[in-house]
Amino acid sequence: MARAILHIGTHKTATTTLQDSFRLNAALLARRGLIYPQIDARHSGHHGLVTDWNPLPAVYHLPGGSMAALRGIAAAYGAGEATVLLSSEEFSRGAPGEQVDFAAVRAALAGFAQIEVVCVLREQWRFLQSVYVEVSKTRPPRRPPDLLSDALAGDMAEGLWLDYNLLYDHLLTAFAPKEIRFLDFDQAVRAEGGIVGSLLSHLGCDPGPMQVAGEGRSNRSAPPLPVWGANLIAEPYAAPDWLVQAMLGGFEAETGRPASAGCLWSRAEMLRLLAYAAPRNARLSARVAPVQPGFSVTASTPPADAIHREDISPGFWMRGARWMFAAQNRKAMLAA
Repeated sequence: MARAILHIGTHKTATTTLQDSFRLNAALLARRGLIYPQIDARHSGHHGLVTDWNPLPAVYHLPGGSMAALRGIAAAYGAGEATVLLSSEEFSRGAPGEQVDFAAVRAALAGFAQIEVVCVLREQWRFLQSVYVEVSKTRPPRRPPDLLSDALAGDMAEGLWLDYNLLYDHLLTAFAPKEIRFLDFDQAVRAEGGIVGSLLSHLGCDPGPMQVAGEGRSNRSAPPLPVWGANLIAEPYAAPDWLVQAMLGGFEAETGRPASAGCLWSRAEMLRLLAYAAPRNARLSARVAPVQPGFSVTASTPPADAIHREDISPGFWMRGARWMFAAQNRKAMLAA
């Protein structure tokens, strides 16, 4: 009896690590009854399956479109016995004009005896911080206070739902509660085998030792406060990586701490985020309890000695400037 699993992200929950690992080990997994199809030689994730609804860049588009590809997958595997895993975090987008029509997806995959959605959720303050850093790779993000205020008011940031109940509501338009499975990101990464092992365990697949993709940390986010500093300097342009690295060096030289000790949010902003997330996450837990008892989204706070945005001193900017000069000086010497 064949089943299709839609792994829909969410964003910034090690999706690239999962996709890279499943593609790298596709032959091994297939021998264990788990098919991770290669639908596009250019990408490990199956982002082409959402482009009928989400205007992703042309590089992700598949010949014939998303629905044709989904029907092709159903025709190829629906009559068999294997589990087919399809993975793209773009399935979980919530902005108008980007939402996937899951009823259409389900219809295209009707050849499978079972269809299930797996979705990984991350506590909101860490999730929103990671979204800020991710956006910074390609364009100037909104400044943290503005990003936060708009996200809390609109339950969404960069087209991604911050209130996970709204994502659940969207999934329920096409799937029964028993066909939707949530995983908590923090619990999953701490489990044996990390996020990859957690998903394989849920799928009932034990392939044995697997090759590691990207040292297990594909698309790793840079520390948030050096990114924030680089963004302020680079406005209105995207901060290049050398500038982020310079500010990282300045941060560590000034604080004597690893850059991972920094938190993008001020203490007051953290309180707003926690007050926003707690009741919404509790509501989600209550809603899924009949089919997934005990599920909850991790609730944590930064360590007591974390360095928040308001803790940044003038020395950070001075040391960052020195690191910038050193980087540019080395570049000039190499070019000479």
